[in-house]
Amino acid sequence: MDNPHALIIGGSMAGLFAAHLLRTIGWSVDVYERTAGDLAGRGAGLGTSEELFAVMRQIGVVLEPTLRVKVHSHICLDRFGDIACEVPVSHLSSAWDRLYRALKRALPPDCFHAGVGLDTFAQEEHRVTAFFSNGDSARGDLLIAADGVHSVVRQHVLPEIEPRYAGYVAWRGVLVAAEYPAKLKELLSRHMVFCFPEGEQAFSVPLAPADSASSVRVQFVWFRPVDYVNELPELCTDANGIKHGVAIPPPLIRRAVIERLKADAKARLAPQIAELVMRAKQPILQAIYDLESPRMTYGRVAFMGDAAFVARPHVGAGVTKAALDAEALTKALSDSGNDIDVALASYDRLRTAAGKQMVERARYLGSSIGPLLPNSEETRKLRAWRTPEIMMREIGTTAVVDGERIDLS
Repeated sequence: MDNPHALIIGGSMAGLFAAHLLRTIGWSVDVYERTAGDLAGRGAGLGTSEELFAVMRQIGVVLEPTLRVKVHSHICLDRFGDIACEVPVSHLSSAWDRLYRALKRALPPDCFHAGVGLDTFAQEEHRVTAFFSNGDSARGDLLIAADGVHSVVRQHVLPEIEPRYAGYVAWRGVLVAAEYPAKLKELLSRHMVFCFPEGEQAFSVPLAPADSASSVRVQFVWFRPVDYVNELPELCTDANGIKHGVAIPPPLIRRAVIERLKADAKARLAPQIAELVMRAKQPILQAIYDLESPRMTYGRVAFMGDAAFVARPHVGAGVTKAALDAEALTKALSDSGNDIDVALASYDRLRTAAGKQMVERARYLGSSIGPLLPNSEETRKLRAWRTPEIMMREIGTTAVVDGERIDLS
C-alpha cells in the first residue's frame, strides 16, 4: 500500500513544520510555495518557547548555539533614558530567518516546489486534487492550508473570514552590533528594552545573528495608532504618487515618511530606542491584523498557522503556534492509525481552542495601544493595568503574571 500523501500549500514556517513532522510518521509530502525567491528575508525576530525547540529536535534539526539569544530581563526606560523599572526574566529569542533556513535545508529538495501558486482545489470523499497556476495538478489524501493570513484555501471555503485591522501599525528595523553605539551594546544585546509613549509602545529585542560567524542583532518594534481609511493609505503611497493599498515594499516608503518617523522617535521615545530608529537604513511598515477562523478543518483540508488564526505580535508565539499545529495534526494521524477523518476531528477540537485563546490574549495586550476615551470606565480599567511593569510581565510567549510563569503557546 502506498504511503498516504499530503499536499501542503505554503512553504513558510507552518508548511515546513507540517512537511517534516508528517514525514516522521511515514507520509509522503509535497510543499507548494507561490513565491519563487527565498523567503528568509521576510522575517525578523521571533519569540521562542521550549515547545518550539522540542518540535525542532523531534524533526532532527540541529539547534546551533548561535540560534538562540538569552534575554535576561525586561527593562522600561523613561522619556529621558533612565530605568523606570525592571522585570527579571529568562527566555530565549531567535530570528525568523535562522529557523526558516534550518527547516528548509533539512527538507529533501524534491519535496519543495517554489514559484507554484494554488488556483483552486476539488475534494472527493477520500481524496483532494489541487490545481496550480502553472497548469499542473496534484492529488493527495490530505490538503494542508499553510498559506498564511491571505490564504487562498481559506478564501475558497470560508470567504466570509477576513483579517481585521487592529487600529495600529508596527514600524520595524534590524541592526547588527556594529551599527549601534558601543555604550548601548550591553543593554540592547542582553535585555528586552521598552518605552511606553502615551497610546503607543516601542521596544528593542536581541536577535540571533544572521549566521554562526556574525554578531548578535537587535530589532526595534514601534506600535503606533494609524487610521485605516486615510492615514494608512497615505503611508503606503510612494514618491511617484502610486498608491499601494495598505502595504508597501520597504524601498518604496517615501523619504518624507521616514524623516517624520525619525523626528517623532526623537520627540517621543527613550533616547536608546530612538537611536535605533535613527540608524535604521530601511524601516519596515506593517499594518497589524488579527484573524479568527471558526474551525481548523474542512473535509480533507486542514488549516495551519496563520491560515486559520493570526494573533497580534504581543504574544510573540506565531511560529510556536505553527509548530504546535503541525505537531498536533501529526500526533492525531499517528494515534488514529492514519484514519484521517478521526484525526481531523481531534485536531480541529484541540487547535481551534488554542487559536481562539491566543487571539483573545493578544487583543487584550494590544488594547493599550491607541487613544483612550476620557472619563470612561473602560479608560479607567485600561489605565489601571497600563503600568509599564504589568505590561512587561504579560507581553511575550511566556508571561510572568503574579509571580508565576504562564506559557501562552
